[in-house]
Amino acid sequence: MKIRLSQEDKLFSLYIRTRAKGYCEHCKKYFGIKKLQASHFIGRRNKAVRWDDENVSALCFRCHMVVFTENPLIHTNWMKKKLGLRNFNKLVLRANKIKKWSKDDLKLLRKKLRELIKLSETI
Repeated sequence: MKIRLSQEDKLFSLYIRTRAKGYCEHCKKYFGIKKLQASHFIGRRNKAVRWDDENVSALCFRCHMVVFTENPLIHTNWMKKKLGLRNFNKLVLRANKIKKWSKDDLKLLRKKLRELIKLSETI
């Protein structure tokens, strides 16, 4: 079942890809912002970490679908190395909490993401 992409999802994906400057975070090759994918370690169905930037990496199609989706243990080990074990464990703990997003929360998130996108484009 496909999850509908909200305005927040689209802005968040753009932020993650812009932050990576068009480079795949795993293979380090340049693909451009439009060809990268925002890859969630803990799936988007989990609203507690759906828009958590530590949970999402900018990856090329191959790294996202072939390397990580087909090899969850490789993905897990890479995320532990990327975040460090302490931050990885904190991410898992955040994912196990129930998060309900109010309309005001989502409005603030959209504003923050727009600011982060502008900042990432200037760096």
